[in-house]
Amino acid sequence: MKNYWYIGDIHGEIGLLNSLLAAILKHEPDQIIFVGDYIDRGPHSREVVNRIMEMEVPVACLMGNHEQMMLNALEDSVFGNNPMELWYRNGGEATLQSFGFPGFFSFQSQIEERYMEFFRSLLMNHVTETGTGLKILATHAGVSPAIPVADQLLLKDYLDLQQYMLDKQLELGDSFLWTREAFFEGASDLWRGYLVVHGHTPILKLKWFIESGDYPHFHFVGNDLAIRRNGQHGEVVSVGIDSGSTISGRLTGLGIFINDESNTANSVYMRSLTVTREDIIPRDLGPIGP
Repeated sequence: MKNYWYIGDIHGEIGLLNSLLAAILKHEPDQIIFVGDYIDRGPHSREVVNRIMEMEVPVACLMGNHEQMMLNALEDSVFGNNPMELWYRNGGEATLQSFGFPGFFSFQSQIEERYMEFFRSLLMNHVTETGTGLKILATHAGVSPAIPVADQLLLKDYLDLQQYMLDKQLELGDSFLWTREAFFEGASDLWRGYLVVHGHTPILKLKWFIESGDYPHFHFVGNDLAIRRNGQHGEVVSVGIDSGSTISGRLTGLGIFINDESNTANSVYMRSLTVTREDIIPRDLGPIGP
């Protein structure tokens, strides 16, 4: 039985990451997919990046909006009035301190090239085939109505995304690294054929969005996961896995388990592991089918 694991926003919380990886590796995963936001806010951004770069199992590393903000600041991107200020306001100073730099300009001029290669090569998306006709689409924030999924899947890296947004005259908030309400309110037909796994919006914040409207198709598992179905009892169409690490002291991994002997939606089921600073919480989330 194959199993793939998706890890939510880490934000420099190396202790939580190490605990979660220790639990996930016991399952002998075929691949671990990180949905972005490795840096900022928490105290150990550099240690988090080092840990991921040293992984011995297959990994796929997606870009989050925090990595995009950092690169925009370092490369003086045209996006935003002041990219450096935007990054600082969103926790960039903690990243500078983690990498051992007293200020932005020393970081910009002296950061090791291997780290820049890591950040610049982060993926925009990752697709896992389940063999059932359904594909798992991992992306940082979700799917943006402003960028069709077909276009999104063609974007391979940061430079591709920057050029696409310039060509289409899009703002930061229009992309799948930043989307929130437009994704939560959007019809799942926008990503038909995919189950979207995403981070970016802490589940407590997502609860606020949903409770302020009428969204009966969302089911929350504590403050750690948000499972959206196609209608009240339909198949799963998206799963949010951002437990809000630096605020809550919790980090979640979602496991997708595929039964090789069957090719129906009910042969693909979900488990999760949430770690806290003292404990680990396993959950059986059931099949993705209705």
